[in-house]
Amino acid sequence: MIAVLIGWLLVAQGVMLSGDWSVALGEPAELSSSRAWSGFAPRFNLVLLSQSPPVLGQDSIPHPPLLRHEPSPAGNYHLILTLRQDAAGTQRTTAGLFEILGDRCQQIWSHTLPHSYGPRLALVNDTGIVVLLDDWINVASPRAIVLMGVDGTVKRQHSFDDIVEITGQSRAAVVDQAVQGFWLGGNPELDIAGDRMTIPVAGGQLSLDLATGEIEF
Repeated sequence: MIAVLIGWLLVAQGVMLSGDWSVALGEPAELSSSRAWSGFAPRFNLVLLSQSPPVLGQDSIPHPPLLRHEPSPAGNYHLILTLRQDAAGTQRTTAGLFEILGDRCQQIWSHTLPHSYGPRLALVNDTGIVVLLDDWINVASPRAIVLMGVDGTVKRQHSFDDIVEITGQSRAAVVDQAVQGFWLGGNPELDIAGDRMTIPVAGGQLSLDLATGEIEF
C-alpha cells in the first residue's frame, strides 16, 4: 500500500506542483498521464534512497536527495521535498503536502522554499503542521526552525541566534555540540499527542509548541 501511495505522490509532484490535486488510489495507471507514469520507476527509486541519512561531520556535504518523503506518524499526511534548479540556476527545494482521504490522495499546498538546497530535516504531524529544521548547508540560518500551518503559510520562524539565546550558551558551544547540520544535536521527536516537538541541541532538549511556535529549553 505504501509503495502505491508513494508512487501516486511522485506522479502528483511531477505533473502538478501547485493547486489542489486529487486521485483515487485504486484507479488503474492507464487513466493517468502516460508522460508522468513513464518516469515513475526512477523517481520511486530516488525517494527510497532519500531515506538514508546525509553524510555528517564534514565541511563538504553532498547535495540532498532529489526527492525526500516524510509521512506523518499516522500516515494521513505526506510531505514531499523535490530538489530542482530554478531559472537563475540556483538549487531550490519545492515542498508539497498531501493528505490521504479514504482512498484518495489530495495535494494541499506546494511552495518553493527559500532555504539553500532545502532544509536539513522536515517533519509533519497528524494535523498537517510542518516543521522545517536548519538549512541543508552548514550556515547560521535565519530559518533554523520554520513552523508552517496546514495551509502552507509560515506561522513562526526562529533563527540560529534565537536558538543560541534560549540555550544560554555561546554560538561556538552550540555548533561544537551539533551532530548533524549546523546546530542539531540529534533527531527531533514528536510527543504522543503530536502537539509538541523535542529537538536535541547544545546538550539539552529544545521544546517546540506546534500550536504557537514558542520554544523552551
